[in-house]
Amino acid sequence: MDAKGGRDWKRFDRQTRGDDLLSDSDANIPEATWRVLRDHFDHKGERRDDSARIFVGRLFRIAFAVLHAPSYQAEHKSALSADWAHLPIPKDAKLFDRLVTAGEFVTRLLDASRDAGDVIEAVVGTDRVRALGPLKRTDGKQVRPEDLRITVTYWGGGKGRWKPRPFMAEELPAIEYADAWGERTGDLSLNDDAYFANVPELIWNYQLGGYPVLKKWLGYRQADRRDGKPLTDDERRWFRQIIQRIAALLALGPSLDTLYQDAAANAFSAEELQIAR
Repeated sequence: MDAKGGRDWKRFDRQTRGDDLLSDSDANIPEATWRVLRDHFDHKGERRDDSARIFVGRLFRIAFAVLHAPSYQAEHKSALSADWAHLPIPKDAKLFDRLVTAGEFVTRLLDASRDAGDVIEAVVGTDRVRALGPLKRTDGKQVRPEDLRITVTYWGGGKGRWKPRPFMAEELPAIEYADAWGERTGDLSLNDDAYFANVPELIWNYQLGGYPVLKKWLGYRQADRRDGKPLTDDERRWFRQIIQRIAALLALGPSLDTLYQDAAANAFSAEELQIAR
């Protein structure tokens, strides 16, 4: 699993192996900590066993869920900027499982190699998914292949062209995540003729690892950076799904906040986990 921290990539493996070629592959968790958690959650086995590696994978899912909770990000902004994330591990087994499930949703949404259509629909809702990011022409006619040339400047210092407007009734976010997409939506232009409709403000501004995701993606594919070539149909569909993935990730925010707060209220201390601080 790779995690982007600032400008450097940090890698955290589910298992580790000693320098000796004959050494075991052990779960990436301190021995004392594994014993505490193993006994608490009634697991079996040693760090070299599959049960320990599976458990570490579940801890990683919890990390993804907590790290994407807006309230956690706000409360730990300074520590996160220094790449030191302190994460609560809940003592309650049912809450632990709910966090793992939420973390799996987050990883599916972030992982470009995995299909996330079912997650997007489950979080956002089928009708709202359909309303997010359809490609349209300004004159209302059918989009042609040549309309997919990106001539608006998104690369580098270019600001692109996101035109804000109020949500239409069918575009409004659900009450459960009413504020997650911002107070207004907008239309994102490829050129003077074609645009992706209904790209809410916080989706347009969404950053990952310090980079504006949508602006960066479009900038790399500007026509003047690839010999005038337009987007392919696959690229068009994929960009729309990026919009929808970010929408679902933001829509998860309120539920992730609740899970984080519940976990923090009854979490293992570093001393209980025998972790030196």
